[in-house]
Amino acid sequence: MPTFGHVFYGLCLLMPILYYSKDKFSYKIAFIFLANNIFGPDILHYFFIPYFHNILGYAILAIPFSLVYSYSSRFSLVKSDGPFPLKFLDEAIREVNWKNSYIVSVAGGISHFFIDQFYHFEKEMHLWYGIDITHDEMLAWGGSAYHVIDPLMILGAMIVVTTILLSMYYFRKGYKETFKIFLIITALSIFLMLVVSTAVYGGEREFGVMVHCTIYVLIPLFLLMHAARDVQDNPRTDQDVPKIQRKTLIYIVAIISISLALFFLYYAYYILSNTVLIATKMAENGGQTANEIAASLTIIAYIAGTIALILLIGSIGLLFKINICRYLVIAVSCAFFIIGFPFAIALFLCEKDVKALFGKELD
Repeated sequence: MPTFGHVFYGLCLLMPILYYSKDKFSYKIAFIFLANNIFGPDILHYFFIPYFHNILGYAILAIPFSLVYSYSSRFSLVKSDGPFPLKFLDEAIREVNWKNSYIVSVAGGISHFFIDQFYHFEKEMHLWYGIDITHDEMLAWGGSAYHVIDPLMILGAMIVVTTILLSMYYFRKGYKETFKIFLIITALSIFLMLVVSTAVYGGEREFGVMVHCTIYVLIPLFLLMHAARDVQDNPRTDQDVPKIQRKTLIYIVAIISISLALFFLYYAYYILSNTVLIATKMAENGGQTANEIAASLTIIAYIAGTIALILLIGSIGLLFKINICRYLVIAVSCAFFIIGFPFAIALFLCEKDVKALFGKELD
């Protein structure tokens, strides 16, 4: 599975938008999109639960996780005068509401599957658990004709040329008029290929292209820009009002953090106790021998266990308002960003009111 490839693809989509918008595009929207484009649907893979690693599944999983990203929009990462070069600055205003956070999370998740489909061996579009469409199946939708020579091609060429020439008119009318023409021409083309013949467009693989572009280009980019436009047109100025006193919430967060640390300690212990069994199972996919996988799993388990132990110590220190422990929990929670919700723990510990409870002077 590509890892940096997801990063690269996400930035390839965002860079032209950031360039064109001239800093008007919300960087917090961009952050939410990039995070979901990279890690989003892979979250539960790390717990061997693949049920949500598909387009519709992640649309469900994004409901709770988008709350974390919405909460993150009250913070900025800025230069620091302290011992660390950067710090999370609590601006106390959640700029991206839950609805927009969810929309962008889904957009990023869909984009994630574009890379998965074309750079995994199975080359499948994962719609739902157990419901996949292979690339070869999509190619077969075009029918048996391929690069045919047929008089009907004249009709197809007329439609294409007319569409291009008319774009000089409907593009200037704006996206609504353009979208109407887009739907009309698409519906007409589908009708002709289904009722008349795919030879209208030379027997090319038109249906697969339309499905791919709709799911992987139109939907995610439209969702992304819709949320960005809503954030820009309706900026939030109301500060977050704490529903639970921060003194009380620190204890709740500490207990959650302790539970998370204990889980990962057990996770590391489980891997060390069943290394051979897990390695043998994973080796069935090929690529590495069971011994190679076992050696890597052992090292990873010890590293994960050490990190979890640091989190446990830091989390216990939160109960006693020890500031160095706050830093430990922030660092480890950020390291666990891949599973989403621990990031909210790190951000919570950077709230102005929470920092004050640890004897940290407010900025």
